[in-house]
Amino acid sequence: MTTFYSAIPPIERINQITDPNFYYDVPADWHIALTDVKGSTQAIENGRYKDVNAVAAASITALLNIAGREDIPFMFGGDGATVLIPAALVEPARVALLATQALSQNQFALELRVGIVPVQDVLAQGYRIRVARLRMSDNFQQAVFTGGGLAQAETLLKHPEKGRAYRIEPQPGQTYVGDFSGFECRWNAIPSPYEETVSLLVQAVRGDHNAHNRIYHEVLHTIEEIYGDSLTRRPITIQNMSMALTPDGLTTEARVRYQDTSLGRRLKMLRGSLLAFVAMTFNIQGWGKYKQIVIEAIDNEKFDDTLRMIISGTAQQRERLRAYLETRRAAGELVYGTHGSSRALMTCVVFDYFGRQVHFIDAADGGYALAAREMKAQLAAVS
Repeated sequence: MTTFYSAIPPIERINQITDPNFYYDVPADWHIALTDVKGSTQAIENGRYKDVNAVAAASITALLNIAGREDIPFMFGGDGATVLIPAALVEPARVALLATQALSQNQFALELRVGIVPVQDVLAQGYRIRVARLRMSDNFQQAVFTGGGLAQAETLLKHPEKGRAYRIEPQPGQTYVGDFSGFECRWNAIPSPYEETVSLLVQAVRGDHNAHNRIYHEVLHTIEEIYGDSLTRRPITIQNMSMALTPDGLTTEARVRYQDTSLGRRLKMLRGSLLAFVAMTFNIQGWGKYKQIVIEAIDNEKFDDTLRMIISGTAQQRERLRAYLETRRAAGELVYGTHGSSRALMTCVVFDYFGRQVHFIDAADGGYALAAREMKAQLAAVS
């Protein structure tokens, strides 16, 4: 189905996010579905960041499934997600979000905040929500956002009093069923092609929109100088990808997709994984190219008034980048956060193995969530 979003011509390079001509206003009658894992920092400290990632990805999966073939924009944030939906999907989205909330609690013992904020409410407060499409591959185009509206929607949802109008709570005795088909988690943690995989967040804070675009343009230029182009800094390679080929390695997917972690269920899943492994190894029916298809559909570089990147490099490169960002922070131009790990986590939504799919990437051991903690501390100091 064609929506205003699917009709937007895509941009081809991450540095084009600074050009306002590529963005289009989200219709005022659309809505913003938001999820975030409460207490994610404690979960990280308990070594459960993979579970946190899984819950965030599950919420996107459930909302994409109610949309069917309708193309809607979304953003994975590590410990939460943002999905924009037309008015016709609001009621199905409520059910999908409550089903994900129940899944999070019942299968992972994680509390998930869910809510829906009308775009009109954000516009009424003087913000805008503009969206563009960044082409990652033939199978995946990443939504990128500007205008400040998404951050304001999150602020509204989390507000102790105002948030009551937007947070969604289950009705006593009611059961909510979601469709999590397409959710997959069949790859082991992926070692960095270099020394480390870095979760990076950068947010411009000085000046008007034009000044912010200039800052992002310069930051992206510096990232390319230090880390190389988007292919060079990509956090996964074919050589470093390996499938989870044990029943235990399939537990996360079994929890989300089936809410069934019985050995029988996981052995059935393992059989499918083994068949895929053999097909990839011997290039049966074109499966030899599947890892490359996956790599081209990762969401490792994106923007929603905050630059969000998962990149690979050396510790020395990260220190060079941090030194540059610190200089810009000290000048009052931006705030930032980084988190380095030896490996990346990948959680997938696959509707067609040789077609529509997205693979959510984060650095292990805290990734975006810990980078956000550093950035928020800097932002509080600015305020």
